[in-house]
Amino acid sequence: MKKTYPILLLSASLFLAGCGANYFVNKGNTKFDAEAYADAVPLYNKAIEKKPLTVAKQKLADSYRLMNNPLKAEPIYKEVIADTAAPAINFFNYGKVLMQSGKYAEAKKAFESYAAKMPEDKITKSLIEACANPKMFDNTLDTCAYTIKKIELSGLSSSFGAAPYNFGYVFSADVPVEGKALRDKFNGASFLDLYYSKKDQSTGKWSSPEALKGGVNTEYHDAYATFSADAQTMYFTRTNESKGKLKKNKKNESTLRILKAVFLEGEWTNIEDFPFNSDEYSNSHPNLSKDGKMLFFSSDRPGGYGQSDIYVCLWDGSKWGEPTNLGAMVNTAGREVAPVFGFNEKLYFSSDGHAGMGGLDVFFTKKDGSSWAQPTNMKSPINSNKDDFSFVLSDDGKIGNLSSSRGSAESALASQDQMYEVVYKDPIIPVQVCVREKGTNKPYGKATVYVQNKATGVQDSAVTNDNGIASFRLAGEADYSINAKSKQFFTNAIEVSTKGIPCSSIIVTCDESKFIELEPAVGGIEYGLGDIYYDYNKWDIRPDAMPILDNLVKLLNDNPDIKIELGSHTDCRGQDDYNQKLSENRAKSVVKYCTLRDIDPKRLTYKGYGESQPKETCICESCTEEQHQTNRRTVFKVIK
Repeated sequence: MKKTYPILLLSASLFLAGCGANYFVNKGNTKFDAEAYADAVPLYNKAIEKKPLTVAKQKLADSYRLMNNPLKAEPIYKEVIADTAAPAINFFNYGKVLMQSGKYAEAKKAFESYAAKMPEDKITKSLIEACANPKMFDNTLDTCAYTIKKIELSGLSSSFGAAPYNFGYVFSADVPVEGKALRDKFNGASFLDLYYSKKDQSTGKWSSPEALKGGVNTEYHDAYATFSADAQTMYFTRTNESKGKLKKNKKNESTLRILKAVFLEGEWTNIEDFPFNSDEYSNSHPNLSKDGKMLFFSSDRPGGYGQSDIYVCLWDGSKWGEPTNLGAMVNTAGREVAPVFGFNEKLYFSSDGHAGMGGLDVFFTKKDGSSWAQPTNMKSPINSNKDDFSFVLSDDGKIGNLSSSRGSAESALASQDQMYEVVYKDPIIPVQVCVREKGTNKPYGKATVYVQNKATGVQDSAVTNDNGIASFRLAGEADYSINAKSKQFFTNAIEVSTKGIPCSSIIVTCDESKFIELEPAVGGIEYGLGDIYYDYNKWDIRPDAMPILDNLVKLLNDNPDIKIELGSHTDCRGQDDYNQKLSENRAKSVVKYCTLRDIDPKRLTYKGYGESQPKETCICESCTEEQHQTNRRTVFKVIK
């Protein structure tokens, strides 16, 4: 008995320790099921201290993930998936938090392990593709991307969900916790209220946040506002409560609802329910179109595609129509939240179901007929590997606001969302100018290419490489004149416009219609101007010849160092002396045309050749009218 007694004691202590762990797991589960994750965390930690149960670790990791703290969740999930009996969903959740830490290669492996166990999951494929090529969302080199700067606001712990209002923003925020009664058990922070702040354009500083007056802020969450064009009506999100007490659905979950308020005598009042609210599911993130005819919102109502979908209601003049799901092109099996219908009639929203950088990414879509187009990821710097949402732009698309958890401290219990000011960069478009040699069509290296902004006159230059290409970075929304110069060649020019060109595009002039063609400028050789026709026995410049002579003027302007001789000819009809004089008059008319267009007359000489140098050598009596017309021509020679 003496030998067995210590063993019995040890077994009893292990049994009690196991019971102790399960006790704290059960207590933690009660908090977890009530979405009180901040309260569940210490209970699961106590359970793990007593016994490292996989179920306790999984619930602890889930709590941190749901509180948006991937840094704390990541190492715990790693321990959980080491248990071969752990549910497959842990691989998926591990991959999600790895993405939020920027560990895309590891996340890809986690998603692949999950996909092997759950091949029917539709989200995983896009996440694997995103992890395989994370740079597909890198927009830092896009010259039309945005710059972002954190908005510094005093007295708040976090701030997010901005809505334009009165030349500033109304947004959701919480304050540092001062007492347990004020704490949201979901994440340990205070409950949200709606605040207003405005930027001082002279100092760049934001005003001290002011809580909205009236009945919109309660002791529970009030967030995500949107305003009518006249700023007299507001829709916003509130935790479902009644007479100051939270209301839970059948799953013991707190839900959200959309409310309407009107502005009367300086306060928001007359608060009423959105007609499609329910105690059993959430409606949140309302956004009103500028014309007031559409109300977009996010909801986990039955019949959707995933955890939460985006819906829209249409105003018929007296009431809101039934909510319409935006469809499978927009909504996924994941979360689609924070819709904003704004700049350029695009719908911006956030999703963790479409392929992205990690967490929630901002996307945009646009109505395509009766449906919505494939959403486009906004890429960095709008998106990061953390949560990015509530993206809103001014009417001209130049200034905006973004909410993101990217700047959260690693030691924080939960990631803190902050607002960032968004500023559109002036576009810079890459342009490659191709230069070729006339006749051979070969690329011409070492030519100097000049680019001039036609509106401002600002000029830049570059030398072509061995491939005949000169590269420039030109300001967007402008027209440019581009010419190439090289000794012993006529300078030639083209025009290029960056107006309406997307910043991700590159303008390349190498196709047959756009490249610059340099023609050797050889002294003493005749160069035809084109089809310049003279009427029989006349030297007047005909209207159909003016565009060709304009090209001559352009050639002279593009080549300010050359001097030319203008030579004119007649057909064979008429006396030699008369034709000589007629041809001289034709040459003089061309000189006059050029000088009237500011070409220095010192650069021009004229000469008449009469009928002595026909282009068509037919017998005069048998020449056709077309042959006579061809011989009535003007050409030029380079003298210097």
